[in-house]
Amino acid sequence: MTNRKRLIEVAFPLKQTSLASVHEKNVSHGHISTLHTWPARRPLAASRAALMATLLPDPGHPEARKALLERLAGKVVRKTENERVNMHRDAIEKTKESVIGGILRWKQESSPDLAWIREEIRKAYGDHAPKVLDPFAGGGAIPLEAARLGCAATATDINPVAWFILKCTLEYPRKFGGQTHSLPGFVREDRSFMEDFLKDQGIKGSKLQAIVEKTRKSDANKIQQDLIPHDDPIPKAPLAWHVHAWSKRVIAKARKELASCYPVYAEFEPLQLGKTFNRHPIQLVELDSKGRT
Repeated sequence: MTNRKRLIEVAFPLKQTSLASVHEKNVSHGHISTLHTWPARRPLAASRAALMATLLPDPGHPEARKALLERLAGKVVRKTENERVNMHRDAIEKTKESVIGGILRWKQESSPDLAWIREEIRKAYGDHAPKVLDPFAGGGAIPLEAARLGCAATATDINPVAWFILKCTLEYPRKFGGQTHSLPGFVREDRSFMEDFLKDQGIKGSKLQAIVEKTRKSDANKIQQDLIPHDDPIPKAPLAWHVHAWSKRVIAKARKELASCYPVYAEFEPLQLGKTFNRHPIQLVELDSKGRT
């Protein structure tokens, strides 16, 4: 980068970033926060805004700066709505703020503007991807957004849990994303899993049930992941479904092995109201062979 000031030294879209970050807290499906609860996780919107403003040079002119900020973060719009406080009070007018445009809000990551910003960042660094180092990466929001902006991101953390989260956030999706592989044999006996997977692949009705029954009747335990027969009726699964399958496997195994360490006690009461019943003292609940109550 030249000796020009960086954008963050002159201006920053604080309002838009705050609104996009608050909206992001309500997102669950597909967000990296669902991998593991991390105590100091940075919002993706805030990380993206900070990186863009740090990496891009300031245009040097108020009008050009305003246009750049709007392209990065969008515009703040206010909308007045009638909101009823409770059943016994009249509705009151309440003004809510939101952001339109920009690439900060969730689901705007694939906006064409992102490609333009990525190219502008490369131009500012001599047509090379700048290097971004996060030595305390934690949940991986900053290096993830740096990679999304085309940077050569390096993430480190001394915490082994954070290290594993970073592997799942930064490395595995890039290494295995877009690939499909046959599901492991053990999960084919799980009817609910297979039904959900086949529905996600667009298979429904009688065809779905026929495939599920065919796989359940076969000796699924002997089916190896890399030795699926050529006439296998089940479509190959992307990375997300493999993660789902193996996570169920790990949880089931952990439940079975740790059940004795976490005994369950309960008081037994009648299921029907008014039925005569002598209360039993609290007692241990027996577990099945899989460690479930």
